[in-house]
Amino acid sequence: MADQNSTLSDFRKGTPEDASESVRTRSLYTAYSYHEETVESCQDYITYQRYGDFSKFFEPPATDQWPAGVLAAQTAVSFTSTSPTQMWRLPRSPPKPLSYYSNDDVCVYPENWRDPESSESGPAIVTPYGTISLRLHERVRVDMTIDRAVRIINHKNNIVICLSGCGSAAALLHPNGRVYQYGSRVEIMAHDSAGNNKYAKMWYKGVSFTSEQCALVYLVDAAGTRTTTDNFCDMGQDFSLPVFYNDSRHGPSYFQEAVSILQSSQYWVTEEGIENWIVNNVRVSQTQDGLVRVARNSNKYQLRTSPSNGTASLTTPFLHCTASMGQTSHLFVRRGERRMHYDGASFIVRNAGHSAGFDEKNQLKVY
Repeated sequence: MADQNSTLSDFRKGTPEDASESVRTRSLYTAYSYHEETVESCQDYITYQRYGDFSKFFEPPATDQWPAGVLAAQTAVSFTSTSPTQMWRLPRSPPKPLSYYSNDDVCVYPENWRDPESSESGPAIVTPYGTISLRLHERVRVDMTIDRAVRIINHKNNIVICLSGCGSAAALLHPNGRVYQYGSRVEIMAHDSAGNNKYAKMWYKGVSFTSEQCALVYLVDAAGTRTTTDNFCDMGQDFSLPVFYNDSRHGPSYFQEAVSILQSSQYWVTEEGIENWIVNNVRVSQTQDGLVRVARNSNKYQLRTSPSNGTASLTTPFLHCTASMGQTSHLFVRRGERRMHYDGASFIVRNAGHSAGFDEKNQLKVY
């Protein structure tokens, strides 16, 4: 089965065959509890830290596309390999020193939520750990590995979007909820301001869902809606870090290779003031209002986020999901014919022509 061959098997949870791992178990007779988890990644163990409280303000996603046409003015990057912090474009103002990574153990991935003190752009750098980091304006950072894994951090809105190097895993962390796709499975947590978070899982059987205050698990499949027994991942951890680092080469031994990649990168600005980078065949673009778009593999993989309105979207051959902040808040996930939509009040899952979920009063509703 496709999901059993996922390249992120070290981080998989929530399947009946993984009963030895620490997960939340739901059934007709048990209610789950929270667990502090230690997840195996590479050869070491990583202890993850939790994020702060979510915001409660939402807005619809942006619909604009990449700027049309190919611009003639493209500036090739000239770079010396002697300094990991050599700038390959001029910043708007001298950046203050930032520590993106821990100086302790390279295999320990800290949760990089240090907010830059300045919202101005800074340099593109190669870190001592063999990754490339672009510090963009409006407090957005784009990290890349030499295997083209991408992680976007929108500090202004507490949003993280991540894509693995092989493309088989992705993550979206947003104030509205969290999405973790690995192989053919998609785990979802929709944040509820009252504390009754909703959970869903898209997999080969259909769509399973439940909530914090519900002791039952429901499955929407080709036959309709029924109760079942299922497990769900603990979505309270920063699972974007193993998505970013797993299956990607990184570490001090890859520093020079990352420098070579950055030396051959391109940067230019359009007449409309849109900044563009091409780094290792990954295209990064940022508009004047801060909207960041990243494309890979001829646009088969697309990531975007806007600091101005808190929108985020992730599109891969495996799924499409969007989230927004503002008066029309939402979290939407689609994989094939399976869908989940949450607007802060109603939580609805759809599969094979059947729909079910929780209404505004957190009661089960079959549509």
